[in-house]
Amino acid sequence: MIFLTSILLLFIYIFLGTALALLLVLVIESLIKGHDISTGKEALSALAETIQKYNPDAKTFYDLGCGRGSLALRLKKKIPRLKIYAIDNSAIRIFFAKLKNVALRRKINFQKQDIFHTDLRNADLVYTYLWYDTMPILEEKLQQELKKGAVIITNTSHLQNWKLEEKIITYPKPSKTLDFETLFVYIKK
Repeated sequence: MIFLTSILLLFIYIFLGTALALLLVLVIESLIKGHDISTGKEALSALAETIQKYNPDAKTFYDLGCGRGSLALRLKKKIPRLKIYAIDNSAIRIFFAKLKNVALRRKINFQKQDIFHTDLRNADLVYTYLWYDTMPILEEKLQQELKKGAVIITNTSHLQNWKLEEKIITYPKPSKTLDFETLFVYIKK
């Protein structure tokens, strides 16, 4: 009996140690590579409604800077017909996203790739929740690659040189971050 208890405790220690190590890796990686803030529930609901409003027949959705894949996984549950490509430059974040994808059986294409090397020519919808300083470069890429009629939805940061179709405030409380959890909708002309 003592032997079995010892074995069980050993497995618990190994499991907890591994979990803590992975958590530490995620924290350090977030400090190095940037935020991994998930899109909130209200913004996700607004995103799904926006997709139905602006492009109800959309087939392909790109989540640029998907992090651990939370938005892509939740959106696939809300709109199962979408073929979702979720892109992030962090191998660790993509690893966790793929684990969740297998566990939830969502069939999302998670890719470890630089978003600036991702081919967006077949995208019907593009979503991004990136820092402000990334947006000017991304704006150029979207202008060059997206097909006419593609819908771009940004969270918190916006595209300076595109005509804004709609601004959707999903977090009405005061925040230190300008336009926190606000969706900006654009259409490629």
